[in-house]
Amino acid sequence: MAVNTAESVVTVRPFVSTVDGSDVIIGDTDRKVYLAIPAEGLDILNALAEGRTIAETARIYERKHGEPVDVEDFVAVLADEGFVTRGGEPEAATEPAHQHAHRTVKRWSFDWIPPATARRLTGPAVILPGLAVILTAVALVITDPGLIPGPRVLLFEGGNFAILTVVSVTLAMIGLSLHELAHALAARSVGVSATLGISNLMYVLVAQTDISGIWMASKRARYKAFLAGFFVDAFFGSLLVAFLFATRRNLIDVPNWASLLASAALLTFLVRIGFQFFFYLRTDVYYVIATALNCRNLMSDTERFLSNGIKRLTFRRHKVISQAGIPRREMRKIRAYAAVWVFGRVFGLVALIFTILPMLWVYLEQFVLLALGEPTRFSSADFATVAVLAALLNGGGLAMWGRNLWRGWRRRRVEDARTLARQAAAAG
Repeated sequence: MAVNTAESVVTVRPFVSTVDGSDVIIGDTDRKVYLAIPAEGLDILNALAEGRTIAETARIYERKHGEPVDVEDFVAVLADEGFVTRGGEPEAATEPAHQHAHRTVKRWSFDWIPPATARRLTGPAVILPGLAVILTAVALVITDPGLIPGPRVLLFEGGNFAILTVVSVTLAMIGLSLHELAHALAARSVGVSATLGISNLMYVLVAQTDISGIWMASKRARYKAFLAGFFVDAFFGSLLVAFLFATRRNLIDVPNWASLLASAALLTFLVRIGFQFFFYLRTDVYYVIATALNCRNLMSDTERFLSNGIKRLTFRRHKVISQAGIPRREMRKIRAYAAVWVFGRVFGLVALIFTILPMLWVYLEQFVLLALGEPTRFSSADFATVAVLAALLNGGGLAMWGRNLWRGWRRRRVEDARTLARQAAAAG
């Protein structure tokens, strides 16, 4: 493993940068890796990119800023993130380390959307009326709390279960598509690339829009992009609240199946909104929090912090990965978030054990009863509908979660071995 010395010359990968308060965000857009560094760090990075040795770079920095700096430590941090390599070392992987938990099946690009069009669709002329609709719905719910549906609406009592379930899932998929399109439009409004992929958050199968380039935009643009899907869910959910309010007050006359579908669709929007607050996962609210805390790699740094803690408790201190390059103020935030991470993951596993798996068991039990000719809660068509949807959504999420856990574990072993070798060589 090559070690940087005072006379080393490193190779700096192409990067872009933008000022963010007292920091500068540098980005490797090919690998979608973004890192916050002190504003003065950009002087170091530019000098290294010009082919200066580490010693020369340190002297240039001291002349300009009037104080010495440990360029070797700074370069080690950049090397860990793949921004620099020394001659003879392999190029950084094209996939960033902190993306290991989100391997996707396929991606579709939204870059065909012109930024000017996206700005019109995400501007005040759209947002302000939408906020008015949302506030009106909140007032209606306060007036009539019974508008909020419970889980039993998914039984579609009094309607055709199989047909209404298929239609309900179709509407949920349309709603999810609009949610992801909103993220893409907000990103495209500031010229950021956006792609859609199918991935997982723990055992939940999800669609995810990759707008990682938004870290190079202003904070205002980032908040807008991260909250765009939330806004769309709230808006369409509010329209359904107004529709149900009108039916309950006999202001309009609609078939029973329409009310059943509206209630089920509203429930899916509410569940999606609630899910965003599970910010121990990479949800929209998580990214809002990471932006507010100025911690762009909050999740990956927290996972590394917890992993180091486990290694210390199990007497494997020689395998601890140094996080000395993270500022002390940011480490305090990471420690606080670690508690949220642990609680959230435990909550997620409890939900899996006591909610998802029992639900799948009920479906299996009903299938056995059906096969034995015993009375069941579902008809053959009902069961087939539920079985297919459960296999695709729940089974697919569990399968991707298991696959990504295995791949992520193998990738982290390689990354940790490389980092430990670098630490050992530097110490020697």
